[in-house]
Amino acid sequence: MTSGQNVKSCLRQLSWIPAHERRTLLFMKRFSWLLLLSLATVYPAFTQETANKMLKVSLRSENPSCNINGDLQLEITRENVGAPDLIVPRWWGWGGGRTNIWVYDDKGKEVVTTFLADELPPPPKPWDFILLDRGEFVGTRVNEPVKHFVSKPGVYELVVEYASYWSEQDAREVMKMPDAPFWSRERGSLLSNRIKVIVTK
Repeated sequence: MTSGQNVKSCLRQLSWIPAHERRTLLFMKRFSWLLLLSLATVYPAFTQETANKMLKVSLRSENPSCNINGDLQLEITRENVGAPDLIVPRWWGWGGGRTNIWVYDDKGKEVVTTFLADELPPPPKPWDFILLDRGEFVGTRVNEPVKHFVSKPGVYELVVEYASYWSEQDAREVMKMPDAPFWSRERGSLLSNRIKVIVTK
């Protein structure tokens, strides 16, 4: 039966109902289909957003300003903000597609840096993970010459992009992890908060 025949059949079935009530029923039917379609579209995105809220990446600078010839001192943390327990890899896995620091100038343009600690993660060992209770965090410090990030004085914004370097399957095959969620490569990347750093002469 075609869609046109379906509509005619539906109208014949409703012909005994007063006109104003028929219009109300048809409107409610259309609204129900639109609501179902909206839910089908929103639910996957909501599920992904909920999963991402399990882990939070934070960035801060030891000093709001630094000299162009000095060092940039940063602190980066991963915090369990959702699950009762969350497992994260012990190593950060610096490099493209894993953990990286992005720099933008005062016009919002990306600055090409020479900082890319392209660290090839070692083969995982049974204890190469950290179990975080809700509210617990683990961090690392970055102490690098300012010139590895920028080439001249100015006002810059920095943000960290974090992604796990181990897949769920590989990690669970090797590591002796408890039965808790693991922040794997399949969960995608997370961005930290943005911070402002003033680089002086």
